[in-house]
Amino acid sequence: MNHRERALAAMRGEPLDHIPFIARMDLWYSFHKNQGTLPHPYQNASLWDIQRDLGIGIFGFGAWDISFYRLEHHRVDVHKETHGQETITTYVTPYGSLVAHDVMAEELFEAAGTGARTEYPFKSDKDYDALQFLIENTQVVENFEAYAQFINAIGGDGLALPFSGHLPAHQLMIFFMGYQRFYYELSDHPARLEALVQALQAQQDQILSLAAASPAQAIEVGANYDEQMTPPPIFERFFAPFYRKARLILSAADKILVIHGDGEMRRLLTNVMECGIQVVEAITPKPMTSIDVVSTRRLWKDRVAMWGGLSTVILTDTFSDRQFEAFLETLFRDIAPGDRFILGFGDNVPTDASFERVKRIARFWDENGAYPLPVG
Repeated sequence: MNHRERALAAMRGEPLDHIPFIARMDLWYSFHKNQGTLPHPYQNASLWDIQRDLGIGIFGFGAWDISFYRLEHHRVDVHKETHGQETITTYVTPYGSLVAHDVMAEELFEAAGTGARTEYPFKSDKDYDALQFLIENTQVVENFEAYAQFINAIGGDGLALPFSGHLPAHQLMIFFMGYQRFYYELSDHPARLEALVQALQAQQDQILSLAAASPAQAIEVGANYDEQMTPPPIFERFFAPFYRKARLILSAADKILVIHGDGEMRRLLTNVMECGIQVVEAITPKPMTSIDVVSTRRLWKDRVAMWGGLSTVILTDTFSDRQFEAFLETLFRDIAPGDRFILGFGDNVPTDASFERVKRIARFWDENGAYPLPVG
């Protein structure tokens, strides 16, 4: 079996020959390529070339690569200015302008990562009309042909996983208002806030329909939940109903529903299982969060596949070589016999990771990952 076949089989609970290993390394790669510090003999290699050489499955992640759809603004003028590490985006609508500021941390500037939003476009209840107009005049456009080419470029050496987008309420929290403003508006102007959620819901419904018809075999729907910022009651109110609907739509088209779960989610693990999510990708256990691999596997049983398991702090000098080796041995013992598990980094190889440890994980997986893993 190749990397893609193994990953899809693990997601569906089908027979395997070897535990899948599909991993993100784009943060590490972009940083060292821009710094001119890629290790020998990979100074001129692409990330995919490096992963193919090491035997690590390629992760074609749609949030950073091409996707099966794109968004186009109509009747809204969008202006972007970049000043060093800061980007200012202005959306001009008939109801006023919305301005957002994003700043890239100096440490991540060379890694081409995501900037931190320091100013949100929605600042007060005076911005409701403008934001409603912006959302309702953002069109979803199909991009199947280009995405099929992306899938074919990866081939069996990995898995293309397009990102459908954050869920409606989460978009308001992350991009448009910030968490604090969202919860103020939920209390002060619930009807107006709900209208924004419904407008984004209509947009996401279109994206889901395209996802079901797209060439992708698994779709990542939503990401980055945290039990403090989106606690169980909020998850059940704003997220779980959408996931239940998404599961029906995608399953009818033989697609797999995945979420990106790299945060502190211990109190959300039951909610995730009960709303129909099939795979949690980038799951990050102890010592980076309070999530325990054994108890999570026991909870989810055969209902949710775990993708991740490698807390990437173990790739840094925070941990000794002995601790690093012990972590690998413990992880493989804890996931045995290996059903519904895909090995991966939670959620990315950091810029200060030891490349020797990345190579060691690839060797360890190759030597010890034959299915079924020995129990005990």
